Amino acid sequence: MRLYTIIFLLLFAQGAFAQAKDSLAVKDTTSTQEKTHFIAGVLYNSGLNYYGRVDSLHSKAIDPFVGLALKNGLYVNANFVFIQNSLQSQYAATLLEGGYNFKNHKGNWAGNLSVSRFFYQQDINLIQSAVREAASASITQLNKVINITLGANVKWSDQTDIGVQAGLDHIIRIPHIFGNDVIVLDPTANVYAGTQNFTQTYYQQHNFLIFPVSEQQVTTNSQQFNILAYEFSFPMVYGYKKFNFILTPAYVLPQNLLVVPNQPSLSENGANLFYLTAAVKFTL
Repeated sequence: MRLYTIIFLLLFAQGAFAQAKDSLAVKDTTSTQEKTHFIAGVLYNSGLNYYGRVDSLHSKAIDPFVGLALKNGLYVNANFVFIQNSLQSQYAATLLEGGYNFKNHKGNWAGNLSVSRFFYQQDINLIQSAVREAASASITQLNKVINITLGANVKWSDQTDIGVQAGLDHIIRIPHIFGNDVIVLDPTANVYAGTQNFTQTYYQQHNFLIFPVSEQQVTTNSQQFNILAYEFSFPMVYGYKKFNFILTPAYVLPQNLLVVPNQPSLSENGANLFYLTAAVKFTL
């Protein structure tokens, strides 16, 4: 069975998609795209997970990021991931991502196309370190009642995994609290599904006439498409001039964890998990 050893859900890394897309990414209500923007900031994640799958050390992460968003919707981001747990505190990986955010003239449809490349520190003990590249696409129907998002992604490692997402959210915008500022609340529910690759090993008995003469170990690779997780989150954004302060509590319920009988070290480790992400973002 191919296992992931860690993932980082990057709030501003749109292409990774599994993890952890920012629910405000294609519905940005705190800044304008009338010109090119330089973006920089830092994110803290209290519980790194991959659709609720976690490493046994329950790692946390600090994620500085920089990016450039052009007024035509094209963008490029770089994220630098530093992990912390009871055994280590170190730089773990860099994610480079390029993509395109778009919205129609009426403002009722928005979407994202992106590709990502992962660069891992050598011998780092991480979840999702098997994934080298990813591509994703999503489309959101925007309205005053509830936004509907559908998305799909492909992740490449030694094998190819396909994933899909469906989500609902409702944006609440409260402007001018203390003058030139805004508060945005975005309660969100998502369901994630995708392929899971695993190995099955069994013994095949060979007979001569009716008498067993030998046994042969047979190993086969299998792939299943399953629901991976349900997740509920509540992004809260305070925007003041060029700064966004973002806090997102989230609760994820992993589904269909892969289990190898009598081998817990080869089984996926996961349980219902509450975690927080907090970020400061500066846009110039």
